[in-house]
Amino acid sequence: MIYTKGKAGHYMGNTDISVNTLPDANTENTTEHSTIFDDVFRTIAQKMPQLLIPLINEVFHTSYSEKEPFEQLRNEHYEKFGTVVTDSIIRIGSHIYHLECQSTKDETMVIRMFEYDISIALEHASFAKHAIWEIEFPQSCVLYIRNHRSLPDFHEAIVKFTDGQKIRYRVPIIQAKKYTVDRIFEKRLLILLPYHILRYEHFLKHNGTDLKKVQHLLDDFREINRKLEETSEKEQKSHLYMDMIVLIEEIADYIIPEDNEIRKGLGEIMGGKILKLRSEELLELGEARGEARGEARGRLTGLHEAKIDAIQNMIDLGLTREQILRKYSPEEYEEALRSMPEKV
Repeated sequence: MIYTKGKAGHYMGNTDISVNTLPDANTENTTEHSTIFDDVFRTIAQKMPQLLIPLINEVFHTSYSEKEPFEQLRNEHYEKFGTVVTDSIIRIGSHIYHLECQSTKDETMVIRMFEYDISIALEHASFAKHAIWEIEFPQSCVLYIRNHRSLPDFHEAIVKFTDGQKIRYRVPIIQAKKYTVDRIFEKRLLILLPYHILRYEHFLKHNGTDLKKVQHLLDDFREINRKLEETSEKEQKSHLYMDMIVLIEEIADYIIPEDNEIRKGLGEIMGGKILKLRSEELLELGEARGEARGEARGRLTGLHEAKIDAIQNMIDLGLTREQILRKYSPEEYEEALRSMPEKV
């Protein structure tokens, strides 16, 4: 859920993203084990919180840089009848943002959002001028990650006050299914990548064998693989994107039945990327160690030590000779193997 203490009136309007007709998740049992989706979202929010910023820009029409300083706030709010736990709350400047990740349709969602918003508003209430308390509701948004038909643009409720005022309470809705792979990368919405497999959930759970759909799914993930590799090389963030692929595979493994051949095909596509990113990460680590060792012996020697360290790290992690030789020469591999300490 995104709580925002920003300007009033900002909300998610119509976008120019393409909309595909997808099977409705309402026909599936979407309540069982749904915490995997929450866990993945909270992992991103806690360990890769910079990926929340493009999502905030998309929903609230802001233009924050991904390098914008931000502060992560606590996500537990204590109330009379228990504790309200939210997914992620961050502060950028004077604004507070909070995003709720939702996998199922729930007619009471607007009530839950209203409850969350009251908790946040009271926590951040201020004693304004003229000795009057100012209680500002945050702006909230619900991200739906599964395929649902007939979702409105907003969750809405009418709030009636004792003096006769009626306020329309509106919470914008954003649907992951509306974002193609190209659009995700164009808008930097990498936070949606782990949930992309859910576009094919109905097809996969019924062990679909439609070759055209299978090919379309695999082509989608080849494109994700390619674009992640390009972005990783351009931005030199191999660790970040390796973590993203791990999350993609985690949800894919949950969604794809074990006896479905697509699991193997997808694993081959994304698995190779993890190995490449992992080798880059280890090379960086090895280079740092090698340069430290080689300062007194010269930079060239230090770089060589870095490669040997990286190869030895990969061997320790269980990578095969063939996998390591994709990046290093046979001579470097043999030298690393010879110089490894014997295990007792």
